[in-house]
Amino acid sequence: MRRKILKTSIIGGLAGLAAEFWYFRDYWRPPSSVGLATVSPEDFLFGFFITGLAVSVYDVVFRKSISNGEQRRKRHFAFLFLTGIGALFLLSNWLGFYSIFVSSVAFIIFSIIMASIRKDLWIPLLGSGILTLLLIIPGYTVLFNLISPTYWDLYGLLSGTPYGATVLGNIPLTELLWYFSWGCMAGIAYDFASGKKKTTALNTGK
Repeated sequence: MRRKILKTSIIGGLAGLAAEFWYFRDYWRPPSSVGLATVSPEDFLFGFFITGLAVSVYDVVFRKSISNGEQRRKRHFAFLFLTGIGALFLLSNWLGFYSIFVSSVAFIIFSIIMASIRKDLWIPLLGSGILTLLLIIPGYTVLFNLISPTYWDLYGLLSGTPYGATVLGNIPLTELLWYFSWGCMAGIAYDFASGKKKTTALNTGK
């Protein structure tokens, strides 16, 4: 799985840099090592690690390995990727919808499309989304309830609006929606594009 994780994590890191073009406009303006609401190395590292986690968590927990056996659909996924960028420009930049909702809904729709084409990806889709969310919640609970309980009031642009609702203390619902939707899509995107199939890993230990 190392090659799968590395390739997708690098792509996720680059996507993390690009995504802030939209999120800084209408979702948040966080501090970073290079300034306030400025694209930074942290954006790449976040995208790198959250993508690596999302693409591998289901396989690790349920001891899955990958093998060839399905049709490659790189062009299909490239089309979905470009459609997502187009949707952000159209719905967020031009029509004024919040980018966090546009991106999250796009991730879910793309996940459904991929799983509708590849029926074997429905369970990994849901498993990856739920497991990604479950892994994030403990860290967010500590970060935003104990370490920095006023973080989203200071840096979140939806705080104080009907879309700034929080759960489990100070965790924004929008964050949980994003992690679940990203986990769903990232968890199956590589297998869908490369034609890989999940199989039960063999235990060769003694």
